[in-house]
Amino acid sequence: MGHISSSANNVKSRHVRAMNIDDIPAVRALFKLVFRPHSKSCNENFDRYFQRLFFENAYYDPAIGSIVHENDHGEIDSVVAALPIPYIVNGQSIMGRLLCAYMMKPGGSPRGAAELTLSLRPSEKIFSFSDSAAPVSLRHFEAIGGVTLGAHGLGWTRIFKTGSYVTKYVANRLPFLGGLASNAVGKILNPLFPVSQAAKSRATVKEIAQDEAISLIPVLLKSYSAYPAWTEDDFSWLLGMAMENRAAGALRLFAIDDSTGSPTGFFCYYRRPDGIAQVLSVIAKSGTERHAVDGMLFHLQEEGHIAARGRVDPRYLSALSQQSTMFFRLATNVCVVTARADVLSAVQRNDVFIGGLAGESWSRLSTDFF
Repeated sequence: MGHISSSANNVKSRHVRAMNIDDIPAVRALFKLVFRPHSKSCNENFDRYFQRLFFENAYYDPAIGSIVHENDHGEIDSVVAALPIPYIVNGQSIMGRLLCAYMMKPGGSPRGAAELTLSLRPSEKIFSFSDSAAPVSLRHFEAIGGVTLGAHGLGWTRIFKTGSYVTKYVANRLPFLGGLASNAVGKILNPLFPVSQAAKSRATVKEIAQDEAISLIPVLLKSYSAYPAWTEDDFSWLLGMAMENRAAGALRLFAIDDSTGSPTGFFCYYRRPDGIAQVLSVIAKSGTERHAVDGMLFHLQEEGHIAARGRVDPRYLSALSQQSTMFFRLATNVCVVTARADVLSAVQRNDVFIGGLAGESWSRLSTDFF
C-alpha cells in the first residue's frame, strides 16, 4: 500500500491523511465524545499513552499507521487508529495492521467514515483486521470486501461458583447493593447451586516469568499458518504494555507442561478484583488443545476464581464446548480485509492467530480512561 494521503488506495480525497502526533489532542476529544462521554480521566494521560501505543511501536510507519479525516473546516471528524503487526503466512512475510478505535463524530457527515473506509480497501501488500469492530464498523469493512470471522467473535464463560457469579453480575448492574454484601450473599448461595467442577487435569500448570513466556510463545505460534512474527523486543514491548493495563487486572503468565515436563501450551489472564479470570490468550501445540483447556480451567478453578472467561479461538472451540457450565455469546465482531489469497485461505480454515495478544483487548483504550 502506498502512503496514506489524498490518494490512499486510489481514493481521491484531500480530506484523508496520515495521523500525526499533533493530532492526538483532537483525537482524544473525539474518543471522549464517542466512547467516554462522562470521563474524568481522559486527559493528557491519554495523549501520552496514545503516542506510545501508535507512534512509538517498533513498526510505526505513516504509510500504514493511523489515519484521520478532516471535514471542510479542517476539523478531524473521523479516525481509525492502526497498530502494525508483522505476520508470517505460509512462510512468507506480510505486514498486518490491527485497526482500533474506529470513530466518527456523532451527528457528523457519514462522508468521513466512508472515505476512511475506502482507504482501507483490500491490498496485496498488507492485511488489515479488527478484533473489536462495532456493527457499524463491520458494515463498512464488509462493504469494501472484508471477511467476517464469526467464531472469533464469540466470548466464552466457564462458571465455577454460581452463587458468587450471579450476585456479582447483579451488583455490577445495581451498584447500590454494595460489593461486600454481594460477596457474603454469594458465599451463602454457592452450596445451594452446585456446579460440575473442572476435572483434574494431567497437565501441569506453572506460573512463569516474562522472559520464559517470550521464549515459549513464538514456538507455539508456529502451529498456525498465519501468525505474528514478533521478535523478543516486540514481545517485551507487548507484554509490558499489557501489564500496564491495571484497569483490566493483574496480568499473569503460565506454561502448560505434559506428563514428561515438556511445555505444550501457554495461557495468560488478567486477575480481576471481582474474582473473574479474564483469559487474554491460550496457545497450544497442534493436537493438545483439549489438554491445554482442561489444564487451564482446572488451575483457575483451584485458584478460587468464581468464573473464567475469554474470547474464542476456533481451534479451541471443541475443547471449550465439552466443559460443564460453559456458555457462549457474541462478544464482538472480527473482520479481515486483504487481497492476499494465502491470508484469505488461512482465515477460511480458521488457521490464523488473531485476537488476544494479537488484538485490542490488552490495550488501555479498551478498559481505561473512564
